[in-house]
Amino acid sequence: MFGLFSKKKKRFIGIDFGTSAIKLVELEYREQKTYLKNYAWADLGNLFNQEGSSPRPQTFEDKLSGCLKELIRRAEVKDAAVYLAIPGFSGLITLIEFPEMADSELSQAIQYEAHKYIPTSLDEIAMSWEVIDTLEEGGQKKIHVLLVAAPKKEIGRYEGLVKSAGLEPEAIELETFSIVRALIGEDSGTFLIVDIGARASNVLLVEKGIVKVNRNIDAGGSEVTETVAESMGISKGRAETLKRADKDLLGSKEGALVVPVLELVANEARRIMNTYKQRNPEVKIESVILSGGSVKMKGVKEFFATSLGIPTVMGDPWRHIIVDERVKGKVAELGTSYTVALGLALRGLDEYKQS
Repeated sequence: MFGLFSKKKKRFIGIDFGTSAIKLVELEYREQKTYLKNYAWADLGNLFNQEGSSPRPQTFEDKLSGCLKELIRRAEVKDAAVYLAIPGFSGLITLIEFPEMADSELSQAIQYEAHKYIPTSLDEIAMSWEVIDTLEEGGQKKIHVLLVAAPKKEIGRYEGLVKSAGLEPEAIELETFSIVRALIGEDSGTFLIVDIGARASNVLLVEKGIVKVNRNIDAGGSEVTETVAESMGISKGRAETLKRADKDLLGSKEGALVVPVLELVANEARRIMNTYKQRNPEVKIESVILSGGSVKMKGVKEFFATSLGIPTVMGDPWRHIIVDERVKGKVAELGTSYTVALGLALRGLDEYKQS
């Protein structure tokens, strides 16, 4: 979605503007294989408190731009195709059902229906849509259209940040699609993805690679950290360390923590699964796939497996990428933290193969 330019390059960069860090990954395609060329990140935790060196007060955008420029300098980014994402909560993904009609009529119908889902003027919105299914009910043919929309202002903001760092973005997409591409790829089953970021969480039901249900929850890993800190009477810094430790705080016999944000996400995931099963009784959800930095906390996988009652696995966005032996340990430690950045770089690879 939201394509900008088109060039043929064999190195692909994904840039994920997360709420806690900017993450960059560079993939290289050679000998029909995909290699990790580079990865880097910049912590945004203290960005609001940094003192600006310019004579005028620095805005958050100034600081973010400077942070990105430094990240690109350290990563020594040169001739590569750049892809970036905007947060899922900034956009809209929805399925709309229409009677079968000509493309010219469908375009007008989508414009009309879009007003029901988008509260602002459509002149301020970038939209794309795709017919993903055709079915027959009661002798009448119907089509399912996947509508994707995002504010032009947000798209321009991220495009401007990357351009100010001396790079030309090939395309911008909602992070939702990056997550699906990295974790599911060409797998044709039905899966539920639970992605817990620092600020927000995404629950996605994906069937045959298509996002059928998408929910954004305005709570994430930061709330998990706060719960751990408050429950144990410790600082947030210490709580972050405990989240990464080998102790199971959620299933401890001495007194398991109750983490409201995990309960909230699990309840929404359960509701999505039950509703989808009622409407599609023939569909079997194969597994829950976990993603995001906070799902690495010990006990989270077991929590969702118990809460949802279906097999739950940790996502592996690196599974089809060849990694140098010298950094394999670090990459394994990073795990799903790089899901969005990898999904973006893989988009470039997919487009290269199709060109």
